[in-house]
Amino acid sequence: MAEAEVQQRALAQQRQVQIIPMQVLVKGRIESSRSHDGKRYTHVMTPAPDAYTRPQLLEIRSKGRLGEKGDEITVSCVLGGYQRKAYQAKDKSSGEVTTVVPVEHTLDLVEQN
Repeated sequence: MAEAEVQQRALAQQRQVQIIPMQVLVKGRIESSRSHDGKRYTHVMTPAPDAYTRPQLLEIRSKGRLGEKGDEITVSCVLGGYQRKAYQAKDKSSGEVTTVVPVEHTLDLVEQN
């Protein structure tokens, strides 16, 4: 009976989480921060999922500072992206030439008005 209660509580908590398309929750430690053209770019290192996996490094664009180097933060961001200039690449094994279009991902802080 206690196990069923725990499962019901977990389901209730999941229902309360509102998923918004193209938004992500970022949790990590601030590694560095810089300003450029009135925007702040903050590098955030996320915790590794396990002992054998490398942590991820993300860059978040915002209007202001998210904190100091070493601060742990949890913030909501909007996921975006754009295409870079296409280039030709040749497959080493087959010799086939293909067009590669690199895609860059961006994270913009969800700013409170």
